[in-house]
Amino acid sequence: MTDFRDRWRLAPAWVKVACLTLAYLAAHVSLDWISFIHEVSPLNVTPWNPPSGLIMGMSLVFGVRAAPLVWLGLMASDLVVRGLPVALWATMTANAVVAAGYGAAGWMLRERLGLDPGLPRLRDVVLLLAGGAGTAMAAGAGYIAIHTMIGLFPWSGFPDALLRYWVGEIIGIAVLTPLVLVGLRGPALRVSWAGAAEVGAQGLLIAFALWLDFGPLGSAQYEHFYLLFLPAVAIAVRHGLPGAALASVITQAGLIVAVQATGVETARMTHFQLLMLTLAVTALLLGTVVSERRRVEAWVRERQSDLAGAARLTEAGEMAAALAHELNQPLSAAMSYARAARKIARLEETSPRLGEILDKTVAQTERADRVIRSLRDFVRKGRSERSPLPVAGLVADCVTLAGPLATRHRVSIAAEVAPGLPPVRGDAVQLQQVILNLVRNAAEAMAEGMAEGIEVPGPRNRRIVLFAHLAGEADAVVIGVRDSGPGLAGVVERNLFAPFVTTKATGMGLGLSIARTLVEGHGGSLTGRRLPHGETVFEFTIPVHGNDAGEAAG
Repeated sequence: MTDFRDRWRLAPAWVKVACLTLAYLAAHVSLDWISFIHEVSPLNVTPWNPPSGLIMGMSLVFGVRAAPLVWLGLMASDLVVRGLPVALWATMTANAVVAAGYGAAGWMLRERLGLDPGLPRLRDVVLLLAGGAGTAMAAGAGYIAIHTMIGLFPWSGFPDALLRYWVGEIIGIAVLTPLVLVGLRGPALRVSWAGAAEVGAQGLLIAFALWLDFGPLGSAQYEHFYLLFLPAVAIAVRHGLPGAALASVITQAGLIVAVQATGVETARMTHFQLLMLTLAVTALLLGTVVSERRRVEAWVRERQSDLAGAARLTEAGEMAAALAHELNQPLSAAMSYARAARKIARLEETSPRLGEILDKTVAQTERADRVIRSLRDFVRKGRSERSPLPVAGLVADCVTLAGPLATRHRVSIAAEVAPGLPPVRGDAVQLQQVILNLVRNAAEAMAEGMAEGIEVPGPRNRRIVLFAHLAGEADAVVIGVRDSGPGLAGVVERNLFAPFVTTKATGMGLGLSIARTLVEGHGGSLTGRRLPHGETVFEFTIPVHGNDAGEAAG
C-alpha cells in the first residue's frame, strides 16, 4: 500500500487526471445502471438516483472544475444505459444544465457559505441537504423543461415529473454524498474483528426489518417501515457520521432490492420515496450530532490537558518568583556581612588567604543576587503570543471546560455576556487559566460551605456566573466570576493576592497570585470583593484589541 501511494504521488498530472476520470465515469455509469428502475420513461427519473449523490460530492470537492467531468458522466450514462432516447442536442443541453447547476452549487456552498466537505459540523450537513434540495429543484426544472419542450410529454405532466425527479435526486444526495465526502475528506470508518459480530447483528436487523415490510407480513401501507429506523439509529449512535452514511447506503440498497423483488406500484412510488428520504435524513443528522459531540469532547480533553500543563508551568514560575522574593532579603544580608568581613579583614591586615576567600564569597553572593533578580523579572515580565480574542467565545469555551468541575462539585454555571463586545488582545490559554482558576475557587468554596452547613438559601444557591461587559472607560472589557458561596474567609480577604495564603487543606495559596500575574501581564488588573449577602465577585479588566496600553503590555 505504501509503495502504491508513493508511485501515485510521483505519477505525472495527466496520469492522475486520466485515472480519476475513468474511475468517476465507471462509478457514474454503474450507479445509473443499477438504479434505473421505475423510471419516468425514457428519462433518468428514478426513485433513488445515486449518481446525483456522486455528482454533488465531486462538485463540493472540486467546485466548478467538476462540471465537465459530470457532463461526461451524464452523457456516458445516457448512451450506455438508455441508448440516447431523444435527440442528441436535447440530451447534451439538458445534461449541461444539470452539470452547470451542480458545479455552481458546489462552489457556492463551499466558497460562499463555508461548507466543510469533511462534514464535521451539523451546520455543514444542513447546508448540504438544503443546498442539495435547492440544486435538484433548479437543475430538475431545466432538465424536465427541455424534454417537455421537445414533446416528450405534455406540460400538464411537468409538475409530477419534476416532483419525481426532485425526490429521487435528493434521496441520492442524502444517501450517497455523505459517504463520498467522508471517504474522500473525513475520518475513515474503522471496523475490527472484535466488531464483526456487532456489524453482523446490525445487518441481520436491517434484513429482518425489510422482511417484515416486504415479506408475507407486509402490506401496501408499509406499517412496519419504522422498524428500519432502529438499526439506522443504533449504527449512527455507535459509529457517528461514517457509520450512519454507510448504514444509510446499505439500507437504501436493500430497499431498492425489495422494491424490485415485490413490485411496488408506480402510483405509490412517491409515497415510498418520501419514507426513504425520511430514513436517510434521520440517520444522517443523528450520526452528525454524535460525531460532533465526540469531537467536542475530544477538544475539551485536549484543552484541559493544555490548561493543566499551563497551570503547572505558571505555578512553577510563580513559586520561583515567590521564592526569589523570600530569598532576596537573607541573601542581601549575607552579601552585606561578607562585604563587612572583607573590609574588616583589610583594615586589620589579616591573612591574605582569608581576604581572597572573602572576595570570592562577595562575588558569589552578588552573582546569586543577579540570578534571582533576573529570574523574578522574567517571571513577572515574560511575554507570550497575543492575538485578538472574541470575548463571547472565550467565556463560552470556559463554560464548556468547567463542565466536569461543575458536575463534580454539584454547582451550576451560567454565562452573562453583554452583546457587541469588542475583541480583546491576549493569550487564550492564559486567560482561560485565569477564569478557570476563579471558577475552581468558587466551586470549591461552595462545596466546603455545604459541608460546613453555610449554604446560602434561595434560588441562587450554588450558582456560578461568568460575566463580561464593557468597562466604564470603553477601552477595556471586564470579565469576572460571581458565585453564591459563603464569601471570603477573613484571612484570605486580608491577604487576597499574597502567595502561600490559603484556607484549603491541600492548597498552596498560589492560585490568585498566579491569576493576578497573568492579568497584569496582559495590561489589566484583577480585583475581588464580597457582596452584601456573602457572595463573592472576582473580576479583571483586559484592554480591547488595538488599545495602545494593551498593545504595549502585550
